[in-house]
Amino acid sequence: MRTPVQGEAAVTSPVTQLTSKFQDIAGFPAFQPSEKRRNTAKFGKVEAPKPQVLVSVHEELEPLKAVWQALERSGDCTAFQTFAWVSAWQRHIGTKQGVTPAIVVGWDSEGSALFIMPLGLESGLLCNKLVWLGGDLCDYQGPLLSKAFSRTVSAAQFPALWADIREILPTHHMVALSRMAERVGDQANPFMTLDGLRRHASSAHMTRLKGDWASYYAEKRSSGSKKRDKQKRRKLEELGDVAFVTAQTDEEKLRTLDALMAQKSVSFARMGISNLFDRPGYRDFYRDLATDPDANGLIHVGHLAVGDTIAAANWGVSFGGRYCYVLASYDEGAEASRFGPGMAQLMELMAHAAGTGHTEFDFTIGDETYKDQWCEVEIPLFDLVEPNNLIGWMELGPRIAYLQAKRFIKQTPVLWHWFTRLRAAKAGLSIARFHRA
Repeated sequence: MRTPVQGEAAVTSPVTQLTSKFQDIAGFPAFQPSEKRRNTAKFGKVEAPKPQVLVSVHEELEPLKAVWQALERSGDCTAFQTFAWVSAWQRHIGTKQGVTPAIVVGWDSEGSALFIMPLGLESGLLCNKLVWLGGDLCDYQGPLLSKAFSRTVSAAQFPALWADIREILPTHHMVALSRMAERVGDQANPFMTLDGLRRHASSAHMTRLKGDWASYYAEKRSSGSKKRDKQKRRKLEELGDVAFVTAQTDEEKLRTLDALMAQKSVSFARMGISNLFDRPGYRDFYRDLATDPDANGLIHVGHLAVGDTIAAANWGVSFGGRYCYVLASYDEGAEASRFGPGMAQLMELMAHAAGTGHTEFDFTIGDETYKDQWCEVEIPLFDLVEPNNLIGWMELGPRIAYLQAKRFIKQTPVLWHWFTRLRAAKAGLSIARFHRA
């Protein structure tokens, strides 16, 4: 068993037989965190009739890397909870947003991880919130669960376990956990047992692929759509050779990603949406993940070439047999833009996914109408909002009002239509003023 280093104070409560056995196996001592040393863990034992689980809270990701990656390989989670994704987000974005990791790991008596909750504390002017690490770049949020989790912690037991976890977490005024699906892989999401859940403003959408693209395409597309697809493809081919190219080297990946960011920035400006890539750390996050050896096989970068032009580009995610359509763009200024290069690239991507063993193609979060052409699965998402003290209660009302208003607008077609038109019109006026100046 590792002994505490200088500056680490031992826990004053008695060490139980379970804790002692865990320490011998896992090598994590039961000590309270020190201000001088951040690589610490704080432990609390859940008494019977609660499940026999030891809980640790960590402020650093790197010491958990081996345990984390083992759990993502053997357990249930999404690509957005992998170590590569979360660590890249914290490194480039979380630190800039003032988010401090408070990662909760649940252990069994054999020293095996039952779950990892990639949580963090987001510091505000008045209210500190408990949030998921990964922020708005995670289409799905939630824990990583071992295959033994559901057998160890029942749905009836989880609320009490969560209450105990809340007690040993650093001080926070509110819980604000968003974008949670009802299931985590093959298991029910334990967070669905908690009070305070509300539907997220948008759902996610997915389709199940067949073994071959041709039969899937024939089933999904109407005769009229197939005819239009062929006509547009011929028009693209008149401009040059058309091919979907998967970037192989780091240089190719970054060149394609830079083209995507440039194309997407034009689209953001036209729609009146703030440029994602201008936010601190976001551009570096995508570039880092595209070339990170730890993310090898996780990130897929490619583009639709029309002659020598990158007519459309894609930055997708592959994990557990599911391909996630995360970032895509097309060149609005190119001649090819008149003939649907974005849709042509999407179909090439779906064919690529089917041909590389993926069984699901996930269009991720958002209720855009074009997804109805392909998706037969809607994935409802939920937000958990819980106040922890008076400051949290004061923040609760405005937070809930914002979430409800956002969902109402997005789920009311007329309101959403006019909202997006007004946003685009405002952007057009701003661009016109800029050019006149």
